[in-house]
Amino acid sequence: MNDGTINNFSNDIIELPIVAKQYNIYGVTLKKLQTLCVSLGMESYRAAQIFNALYKQKVSSFSEIKQIKKENQEKLAEKFTFEVFNSVKKQISIDGSVKYLFKLFDGKSIESVYMPWLSDDSSILERTTLCISSQVGCAVDCTFCATGKLGFTRNLDTGEIISQIMFIEKDLNIKLTNIVFMGMGEPLLNYKNVVDSIDIMTDENSGLLNRKKITVSTSGIVPKISQLSKIDKPVKLAISLHATTNGVRDKIVPLNKKMNIDDIMEAVEDYYRTTGLAITYEYIPFKDLNDTEADAKRLAKICKRVPSRVNLIPFNDISFTAPTGVAAELRPSSAEKVIEFAEQIRKFGGVAIVRDTFGRDIDAACGQLALSEKVNDKIMDLKL
Repeated sequence: MNDGTINNFSNDIIELPIVAKQYNIYGVTLKKLQTLCVSLGMESYRAAQIFNALYKQKVSSFSEIKQIKKENQEKLAEKFTFEVFNSVKKQISIDGSVKYLFKLFDGKSIESVYMPWLSDDSSILERTTLCISSQVGCAVDCTFCATGKLGFTRNLDTGEIISQIMFIEKDLNIKLTNIVFMGMGEPLLNYKNVVDSIDIMTDENSGLLNRKKITVSTSGIVPKISQLSKIDKPVKLAISLHATTNGVRDKIVPLNKKMNIDDIMEAVEDYYRTTGLAITYEYIPFKDLNDTEADAKRLAKICKRVPSRVNLIPFNDISFTAPTGVAAELRPSSAEKVIEFAEQIRKFGGVAIVRDTFGRDIDAACGQLALSEKVNDKIMDLKL
């Protein structure tokens, strides 16, 4: 069984949690649903109709699927539930982003963040992105990330991953254009369930997302990067890099002691050769640690190994987790220094983008997801 630790790369998964002796319908891929339909005495093609109703029409009960006979609606209702969350709370940031706190039926909690990307003059909503979680907590324990301070509890099942998307699309009455696996957890330590969720998202019968609008962010689980490149509909890959030397990365990303930058770069090159998709490197500049001209030069060299870019991300406050050791010593590079650092990367031939941050006032920004109840706005309880 995959316990989520960085030493275990098994494809086995935690069994689907059962709610009232029913399985969550959102956790079933089309292929599995076809088999289940036949086992219930239905034609296999009904599975595509159910997928269409679930994800395009967004029905909330089987009785709404008119193509299915009533007796089959009842069979499905006995087997499956649409419910996966026990309760939901949300906070709205001054920048328009929204953080959701989902309480699961086993009492554990996860967070997701909706981010509206506006045009430069804020007149047009260019894309709608959801940052989703793949685990309860995280085993990787990067020093700059609040989620790692929670430790690892368990993997999310496929239904719990997809349900984040479905709930938020309904709640905000929007169509999400992009999904990023950058919430709580290391996605590639929950490989099977993450890949099954990608299968559902990219299935033409669900119509949820194009594969190139999905990004999986990893701290560098090298064996799984190779596997991910070979799925039917490969998605974009982001590497949570944050250093250009193994000495520095060992200090801030403990996983590097097992799979270092050289190992990651070999996996990245293989991923690009297999998929043809450009790579993104996520990089938080820290004062006097990884923001030197020499770092910029090394980053540019990394960028030129395969088509790729560096996203420079602000370091967001995690003092509410009471960090100690190296984590307590980290300080963000100044805004001016980050701009200069980006220009240096470009000077050496790399591609660098200075990213904005969302939801800092509600502890929803990159690295802050830790089930914090600190708010500058009212927490709203939502009815399920």
